[in-house]
Amino acid sequence: MVFTNLPRDLELEILSRVPARSLQKLKPTCKRWYTLFKDPEFLKKHVGRAEREVLSLMGFRVYSVSVNLSGIHSSVDPPIEMTGMFNSLKDSANVKILKICECNGLLLCTTNDSRLVVWNPYTGETRWIPYKSSTPYEMNHKFVLGYDNSNKSCYSYKILRCYHCLIDFGAEFEIYEFNSDSWRSFYDNSPNFSLESKGVTLKGNTYWFTSDTEGRQFILMFNFTTEKFGRLSLPYQSGGYVDDVVETGVLSAVREEKLALLYERFDELTDSSEMKIWVTNTKIDEAKDLSWSDFLVVDFCKYMVTRMTNVLSFLVDEEKKMVVFCDTYSDQNMTRFYIVGEDIYKEVYNDITEGSFSYWPRLVSYAPSLVQIQQGKVNPGGKRKR
Repeated sequence: MVFTNLPRDLELEILSRVPARSLQKLKPTCKRWYTLFKDPEFLKKHVGRAEREVLSLMGFRVYSVSVNLSGIHSSVDPPIEMTGMFNSLKDSANVKILKICECNGLLLCTTNDSRLVVWNPYTGETRWIPYKSSTPYEMNHKFVLGYDNSNKSCYSYKILRCYHCLIDFGAEFEIYEFNSDSWRSFYDNSPNFSLESKGVTLKGNTYWFTSDTEGRQFILMFNFTTEKFGRLSLPYQSGGYVDDVVETGVLSAVREEKLALLYERFDELTDSSEMKIWVTNTKIDEAKDLSWSDFLVVDFCKYMVTRMTNVLSFLVDEEKKMVVFCDTYSDQNMTRFYIVGEDIYKEVYNDITEGSFSYWPRLVSYAPSLVQIQQGKVNPGGKRKR
């Protein structure tokens, strides 16, 4: 039996499990497959089943990262290795990437020349997004990529811009819609909040670890379908500011299904610190609020760690019950990667990082994808074409 004689459903089932690199090579071999690989329904199924990879933003470049948790005690195979750098954005060879936000196999990149570009690293496809800042504080702007999922067969991508980290009572935000190729403003009456972590996009919506002016912490969600903010529960009770105690939190996505929260608490009086990680119990699109399960508690006293690790991003391996995180050592411009588990806390990588503290590294769990970027009438310089 040749492949084309297979039942249609079985053919789609097989192809949805083929890695993106191989599908890319198959596109020109068959008209039927070429059409299929652009079909939103097929791409949605393929992304959901794709074997996840790890990407890292370091030194203004995006790298693929090999993570070998099984070899954590091996002296031969390093547990973490930078295996390759993605080619520069094809529309601008010298662009430096300052920040990235992952969504559905696409990366939203903020560049050193104050531009935005949506990039599929595996197909090389890009779309430069025009925007003009109305304030001189461009570096404080937060950009996240999400999508309106009201149409299940075809996602409508959008970009949210927050002007500052601290949002007062009622604030104006901006949305860029790929379909209309334009920005528009909207007003939200949400209570004041401060974005304490980088946004994580999951199932089209974005989540932040957040606090209010009293120091009370919560998770803030932005729904790209309704274009509304909402508060979600934490796995612990937040009581607000406490003298001599520093608390931080970072969010991460777990296989495009769940959220994970890494929480650190440092007591300046006793020089004691603790790290806790929780994972949500249910798939994120099946719950109106969040319920959490304990995943890992790191006993810093056991490993004689008496400092705050300044975690910027992390990834969870539920099967091996381990966490990979990266932090920075600002005195030496150094990026460090750690692997922690129930009986291990080990630095596995360090390197001098080019750039300033606010751009330091980002670990991303990434699903290689053939998702196409809807193109607008914009040139690489960010100016509209007539």
